[in-house]
Amino acid sequence: MTGKPIPRPTPETEQFWAGCAKGELRLQHCASCGHVQYPPRKLCSGCFSQDVEWRRASGRGRIRSWSIVVAPGAPGFDAEIPFISVLIQLDEGPTMLSVLRNCEADDVDFDQPVEVVFEQRAEEIFVPYFRPVPTSS
Repeated sequence: MTGKPIPRPTPETEQFWAGCAKGELRLQHCASCGHVQYPPRKLCSGCFSQDVEWRRASGRGRIRSWSIVVAPGAPGFDAEIPFISVLIQLDEGPTMLSVLRNCEADDVDFDQPVEVVFEQRAEEIFVPYFRPVPTSS
């Protein structure tokens, strides 16, 4: 659809991608210790329990770091240069590397609140991106 690389779900990530296709960000939660993790794993990275379950996340977070990308690192991204690569601290705790949409480089700020949006890459693959949370006027 876009010429960009298409993620391939694995047994560990299939629930993540299924959530994205439904417009929801899903994270793993450990039923043993309560740890929330991303990226998905077979075991809890907090206590190594196998008792991890998927839950819908808020889809919100804050910018912790960013970089303006001026050269494409993979095929299909040429038309988007420059774009803003962001490290998001999700409200649930984990950090997630993504791309910021609907924002100019000069308007990005540390601790800026953001929310998830999804871009369709293939019939059933939607990739999470983030955009600034609209301010109320």
